[in-house]
Amino acid sequence: MEPITAAVAAFSAVKTGIKAGRELQDMAGELGKLWSGLDTARASHTQKRTKAMKNEFISVEEEALQTFADKRKADEIEKELHQFITYTLGAEAWAQLIEIRGQVRKQRQEQIAAARKQRKKVIDSVIIVSTVIFCGFCVYWMGYVVINKGF
Repeated sequence: MEPITAAVAAFSAVKTGIKAGRELQDMAGELGKLWSGLDTARASHTQKRTKAMKNEFISVEEEALQTFADKRKADEIEKELHQFITYTLGAEAWAQLIEIRGQVRKQRQEQIAAARKQRKKVIDSVIIVSTVIFCGFCVYWMGYVVINKGF
């Protein structure tokens, strides 16, 4: 699913939730999907992607127009969300939403950092175990040579 499509769906869910009287804190999942979709749509506008990465054969112009349209749609959704929340719940609610966005972003960054740390730990462990096994084999081989060849 395209990031902007996911953002539009999440925006609809947030809008429906607010109309139903739900609190912003109760809609953290929908807000996370919304911000993620918006951020991804905006980032795709500045990222350089090749045809091989996308596995599609479209012209540069088509890709540029698509990323431009996605960026504009993301900006439009955020503006509409700002207006909707401000008029429906007040300016404090928008500030609260921005705070929740910061918390979600921080949690994601922490998760990514933890995953990288865990991956590095596993790689380091594999390297250490491999080195120990290799050194053990070398010592065994040298002992075998000394015992059987009589150096």
